[in-house]
Amino acid sequence: MSNSNSALSSRNFRLYLFGNVLSVLGVWVQRLALGWHAWELSQSALVVGLIAAAQFMPLIVLTPFFGVLVDRMNIRLAAIAMHFLLTAVATALALLTLSGNMTIEWLCGLALAHGIANSAYSPVRLSLIPNLVRKVQFQSAVGIASTSFNVSRFIGPGIAGGIVALYGLGWAYAINAITYLPTIFVLAIIRIDDKSGADKSKKPYLEQLREGLRYTLDHTQIRNILLLAGVSNFFGRGILELMPAFAALIFAGGSSVLAALMAASGVGAIIASLMFAFGAFKNQLHAVVAVGSIGVALSMAFFGETESLIAGSLVVLMLSLFASLVSIGSQTEVQMLVENRLRGRVMSLWTLVIMGGPAIGSVVAGALAEDIGARLMSYIFAGACLLLTLWVGLKRPTGRAQA
Repeated sequence: MSNSNSALSSRNFRLYLFGNVLSVLGVWVQRLALGWHAWELSQSALVVGLIAAAQFMPLIVLTPFFGVLVDRMNIRLAAIAMHFLLTAVATALALLTLSGNMTIEWLCGLALAHGIANSAYSPVRLSLIPNLVRKVQFQSAVGIASTSFNVSRFIGPGIAGGIVALYGLGWAYAINAITYLPTIFVLAIIRIDDKSGADKSKKPYLEQLREGLRYTLDHTQIRNILLLAGVSNFFGRGILELMPAFAALIFAGGSSVLAALMAASGVGAIIASLMFAFGAFKNQLHAVVAVGSIGVALSMAFFGETESLIAGSLVVLMLSLFASLVSIGSQTEVQMLVENRLRGRVMSLWTLVIMGGPAIGSVVAGALAEDIGARLMSYIFAGACLLLTLWVGLKRPTGRAQA
């Protein structure tokens, strides 16, 4: 490998990125197709919600348990197996849809299968990337991967809409299945150095699960970074998840207003990703996460003051940028601190915080918005986020963090 701090100097990472760009884009195509398909089959908002829950609840509930298995396995072979499983689910969706045999029951079942496979793949993916680059390239690798994800999130729904309109839902699923194949090919040809990632101990499964939890709680710096990420994701991303409601409640608009707000959110996430990809925060990760969390709180306070769509879009852009700084910075710092044999378990807890925080926060924010109004809810969330961030962020890392 080159001595460059850029992850792109790693041949393994370049190959992985090439394959992964297409598969991530396919995921966003399928995500839109599943929601639209649920509506077409049922004309029920409840069923659409159930399909979404089937995809994301396993990620929140099962990921820590899969993290133990990841630490026991060959990471490259595990990644190949997960991609084959995801390909099989997408293929089943395509075949049932194209043959006219899709039902609500099949759609729910396959959405749940996708959610379970994705919850297993999440710790695999997070454990794989550090094995493709040197430690000094972690920040660049996470930033580039996040840029790929956020760009796909930005353009994927538009591509999906065109595919569904021109060719139908079945071909959207089929295209997603095809996009997994380059990643499988790349994973088959790359050779990863053995960095003692697999936990060779013969400890029982539950004991290894407890070991990962104890390690995370005892490691002061990892614990604090997860607390910071949890606070900002609960409050900040919880609000971002409610943009459809805020488009109507605050800006009195419809789908075009929502599109503008979501576009602003995507731009903010892409800017943050590029900042990490180009090494803007070298050796300042903990400070970036703390400042990002404070920025989330201040953005929410400004959001409560906005009245025009232009001002609202700018605030949403800043909120998304700061929230992304926290997510990417926390992932990078934890990746650099954690012992490799425990990486799957610890990164599964990071996933739990990043995914679970917005899921719960959006419910609390929605309930408060209905009860006391969207603007007052934003002020309360901003104040709580700022106080908790200062409480956690001002703690000095001690103990294991200094080792």
